Amino acid sequence: MIRVALVCVSPLQHDSRVLRHAALLAGAGYDVRIFAQAPLPAAPPAPVTVIPGPGSDSRVRIGMVLRQAPASLLPASADFLYWLSPSRLKARKDLLHFKPDLVIANDWRALPLAFAAKRMCGARIIYDSHEFAPEEFADSWRWRVLARQHVVRIEDRYIREADAVATVSDGIADALAQRYGLARPTVVSNTPAWQATAFRPTTRPITVLYHGAVVPRRGLETLIESVSRWPEDFRLVIRGPAQGGFDQHLRHLAGPFGERIALEPPVPPDQLVATAARADIGIFLLSNSTTHARFAMPNKIFEYMQAGLMIISSDLPEIREMIETAGCGLLLSADNPQAIAACLANLDPERIDAYKRAALARARNLNFEAEGAKLLLLASELAAPSTI
Repeated sequence: MIRVALVCVSPLQHDSRVLRHAALLAGAGYDVRIFAQAPLPAAPPAPVTVIPGPGSDSRVRIGMVLRQAPASLLPASADFLYWLSPSRLKARKDLLHFKPDLVIANDWRALPLAFAAKRMCGARIIYDSHEFAPEEFADSWRWRVLARQHVVRIEDRYIREADAVATVSDGIADALAQRYGLARPTVVSNTPAWQATAFRPTTRPITVLYHGAVVPRRGLETLIESVSRWPEDFRLVIRGPAQGGFDQHLRHLAGPFGERIALEPPVPPDQLVATAARADIGIFLLSNSTTHARFAMPNKIFEYMQAGLMIISSDLPEIREMIETAGCGLLLSADNPQAIAACLANLDPERIDAYKRAALARARNLNFEAEGAKLLLLASELAAPSTI
């Protein structure tokens, strides 16, 4: 049986993409093992080998200074610096012990590990780029100064060692192909597995939902600030895993609004759509200030659609095409409180319901059953048929 390793140097619990891919490959008869950081989901779809995490936020910042920043002055040091991490050395040892035939490297951090398996075990590599790494945090000067050259050097060093490249959007696929001179990567969209969602008519109060990582640079402070301008029968729910105590900061901002704003803990990936369906509108804010942002096609857009929500989003090219084609929502004229409030002021339950019906109709053809077939094809092309 062909052994497939999915390597994810980040917490597995809320990485719905890796969990879906693992379940798909295990169901297809592969011997799948996930290598990822804790916390883990209650019932992962395949055995998991835990990669030690980076620790506290302070240790993360120290690690960036010690193991990434020097590459800003000496780019050639990036590979050496990458392996200074004891957790990565442990992950490499565990991965080689598994002796994979195929490694799916999720994002740039996993590429050197995958290459180690290729060199030592003859494994084939699929590089699954969830983000456009060279620009992922380009709106942060600290990242640009301390980390960018390290990230760029690692991806540039190893991406050509991959036997196939996949990514989440057309924009990232085009950018990777152009930057590295590659054949255009396969686009496997971040769609959820199909689950039928009944249409739910909009009732008052009307609930606007953000779900996803509760972290800076997601427009959440702007979203909270805008609530003071919203029609009185609209309320906001922010739901998702928080990092670095950022949720406490948001709770402080939301305090004066009382019950109009709720901050809720995350739910397991397999409950995201059903829980989201209790809302009426799904919202997404991301400044169109970086190349990475312009390529954005986050999984929450597909989850909102399958949950039967109207979508309101920043005006980003990939999302614009999706919303306009489906007729399932509106684009903001600007990412500020005034524009958000103006958008909501023009909505009533009947208009929201029309967008919700359009989202459900489009979601029938945007699900993982269709997208997963692309990943299975890549895996089957790289795996040796005689060994399965």
